[in-house]
Amino acid sequence: MLLRPRQILAPIVFATVFGYFGYHLVNGDRGLLAMAHLQREVLIAEHNFAEAEATRKIWERRVAALRNQSLDPDMLDERARILLNFSRKDDTIIFTPTR
Repeated sequence: MLLRPRQILAPIVFATVFGYFGYHLVNGDRGLLAMAHLQREVLIAEHNFAEAEATRKIWERRVAALRNQSLDPDMLDERARILLNFSRKDDTIIFTPTR
């Protein structure tokens, strides 16, 4: 039984169209592989955002400690002496070995 070209043409066209859309479903700009890549990028961006938020909160706490309303004079004095390497005459200094 010999097939005529008309009988072969329809399955070939449908297979070609199905193959075209199937390929782009997986490998296209908005395909499954692109979606997986975007999901990885979203996870990385969320991780970076969480790190930035933590850093921002740390800096907010440090800046809040410098405001006049919450400034502790003892903490300021202690910090200034450490940074400037000064002491008072009546201070007791204990030297510890550095590693």
